[in-house]
Amino acid sequence: CAGGEHPCPMIEVKKTGKPLVLEHLHYNQQGAQRVVEVHGYPIFDESGNIVQMIESSLDITQRRLAEDALRRSEASLQEFLDDANDLIQILDLKGRFLYVNRAWQMTLGYSETEIRSMTIHDILPPDSRESSVGLFSSISRISQVVGHELIFVAKSGKAIIVEGNIATQMEKGAPVAVRGTFRDITRRKQLEEQFLEQKSITEKMIKFSAVPIFVLDKNHVVTNWNKACEIMTGITGQRIVGTSDHWRAFYPSKRSCLADLVLDGAYDSFPKFYEAFDTSTFLHDGVRSEGWFENVGGKKRYIIFDAVPIYNRAKELVAVIETLQDISERKKLEEELERLATTDSLTGLHNRHRFNELLEQEVARTKRYHTPLSLIMFDLDYFKNINDTYGHAVGDQVLRAVADIIRKNVRSTDWVGRWGGEEFMVLCPEATEKDAVLTAEKLRGLVESHTFETVKTITISCGVTRFKAPDSVDAFVSRADDGLYRAKDKGRNIVEIV
Repeated sequence: CAGGEHPCPMIEVKKTGKPLVLEHLHYNQQGAQRVVEVHGYPIFDESGNIVQMIESSLDITQRRLAEDALRRSEASLQEFLDDANDLIQILDLKGRFLYVNRAWQMTLGYSETEIRSMTIHDILPPDSRESSVGLFSSISRISQVVGHELIFVAKSGKAIIVEGNIATQMEKGAPVAVRGTFRDITRRKQLEEQFLEQKSITEKMIKFSAVPIFVLDKNHVVTNWNKACEIMTGITGQRIVGTSDHWRAFYPSKRSCLADLVLDGAYDSFPKFYEAFDTSTFLHDGVRSEGWFENVGGKKRYIIFDAVPIYNRAKELVAVIETLQDISERKKLEEELERLATTDSLTGLHNRHRFNELLEQEVARTKRYHTPLSLIMFDLDYFKNINDTYGHAVGDQVLRAVADIIRKNVRSTDWVGRWGGEEFMVLCPEATEKDAVLTAEKLRGLVESHTFETVKTITISCGVTRFKAPDSVDAFVSRADDGLYRAKDKGRNIVEIV
């Protein structure tokens, strides 16, 4: 025996006359300690006296080690469950609480004493008790429910939304308890509701915005086509949402819209589709373009459109929103104001201010690319006599007729302007001095041969010059003016080169 702390089984059996089971510590031949379970049995004669004793021994060392390990494991499991962040509960088959962990207690606020007298009914809201109790009672038949949402009511009355798994705990093939592991998702549900509410608000803002708006998802499918867009284009959202037919609202044949190019990241393709485009002035990462559209909703419209990419939290492009502004009336007014500011009201030719801009532009281009540039200046011979003899109305009539002759008989690349009074200019880009002389002679002959109303015939005198580096614009014009006055000095109705 390992020591005297345990009595000898046979002595105890003899003393008590009763069977006895004891555990003894023994050392085997190798000196290892073993746990031995000893059974002692008395055998009596007919008089009730012990005549014999039987002892049997069983080495239970491994069993005791396993039991100790199990106890340690159960203690560790208990500690693990108590420290878990999830809410863990175990109910008996009548719904009474057998166990809840610390997270459960802290979340719902009930004390251990209160929990001992509670059932699952006590933490369920009245309107869901019947269905929830039915769920718990049915677990014994279906074994497990995964990912179920429930509402628990805390001691404070606060509703706690949880999501988790419920399973039956079995022993020897029969259900003995119902175990539930839950996670508090109240905050997540609140955020989901806020997101859905914000999404609803955003969708309503888009839907009822006075600005025409449509949205494409990453597959170029229309997800939103608001009321203002319907009014502008004449195409209903019911017809267009869920399709990739948004191009039909703007173009006669299929082609990419601005939003499509942004979705594809095809920024290099913008010049192919749009003459004017730039970064949006008010939308981050957006692109803006504008122009006349021949038929949008049955009308010719000038539209400014902005397309901006929408990214998710992972910075992945998920959609593009495009807004449209119909500024047709404003554009018409701007164009009319520009026409009035740059056009001679009597003849319809460029006025002096605009012609000066064209001179600056073409001189700069000639200096940069070293291309030829020529200038013709002419005026009407004896025009003062026409005004004095026939009046200014007839003089204006003559000026308009001469302007019309010039406009119809120069190249499309030439610029024609009224310099002032009866003086006119023709600026000839990429034309040599010889080319300009031929043009001037042609115009002089056409004017001379034309039969004008009232005055019948008139003539013009022309000065021609070519641009000579490093001429300034003023020097260039002054030389043409010198040529004009030389032509007058030589008798008029001629072309003079300077």
